[in-house]
Amino acid sequence: MNNYIYQTWFRGKRKLQSEEDTLNYYLKHVHYPEHLKEEGKRAKKFLKTCNNVEEWASYAYANDLPFCVCKLDNTHVECYIRKELKKDNLSVSFLDEYQRVFMIYVFQKQKNGKYFCIGIMFWEFEEGKSGDDDDRKSWVYTFEPNGNVEVIEREKDAKEEVIWKSKRPLNVESNWEPDPEFGDWEGLMNMKRWKPGEFDEVFKGEDTKDNNLHEKSINRWLPPDWNKN
Repeated sequence: MNNYIYQTWFRGKRKLQSEEDTLNYYLKHVHYPEHLKEEGKRAKKFLKTCNNVEEWASYAYANDLPFCVCKLDNTHVECYIRKELKKDNLSVSFLDEYQRVFMIYVFQKQKNGKYFCIGIMFWEFEEGKSGDDDDRKSWVYTFEPNGNVEVIEREKDAKEEVIWKSKRPLNVESNWEPDPEFGDWEGLMNMKRWKPGEFDEVFKGEDTKDNNLHEKSINRWLPPDWNKN
C-alpha cells in the first residue's frame, strides 16, 4: 500500500509543512483572480471547516484548485505532485538522498481527458555535495503528442547550450497517463517511463558536438542515473 500525505512540500527548506501550515497557506496565501472570486469564497469557507489536509486535497482535486500530495518511503518524501489553481498542468518532482529536487516531470491535460508528459527537467549534481547550487549540468526535454522531441543540455556557467531535435517521431505511449481517481497517484508518480535505448532511434544521425556525451548512461539521451531511485 502506498503511503501518501497531503501536506505541502517546502522545497526551499526541504521539509513537509505541518497540517496547520498547509491549510493556512491555502486559506490565506492563494490568490483568486476576479473571475474566480466566488469560487475562492467557497474554497475559503470550506477550508475553515475541513478537518484535515486530505479532506482539502479531495475538495481541491474535484474543483480544480491547488493542492500537493507527497509519496513517503518510510519517513522520507520520495516525490510529490503539485497542482496549481485552474491550470491544465501539474508537476511531479522527484527527490534525491538529500531530499533535494533532481528531476521534474510536467504533465498537461489534453482534449481526450488524459495527461501527457510535455517536459522533463533534470539536474546532475556534483558527487557528495548536497547544495541546490551544486549542479554541474542540466537537461530540459520537450515532448509533443505527435512524437517530436527536443533536448537542451546546459553546462553550468556555460555561455552556450546544446540542442537536439528528433529525426523521427518517438513512440509517446509512455508519456500518457489517464486522469486518475483521487488517491490513485502511482501512475503520475511513475519515474521509469522509458526503456533503455528507447530514445536512441529518434535521434539517429544527430551530431552531438561531444563524443563523450552520456558515456556512463545506458540511454544516451537520458541523463546519467535519471532512474536511480
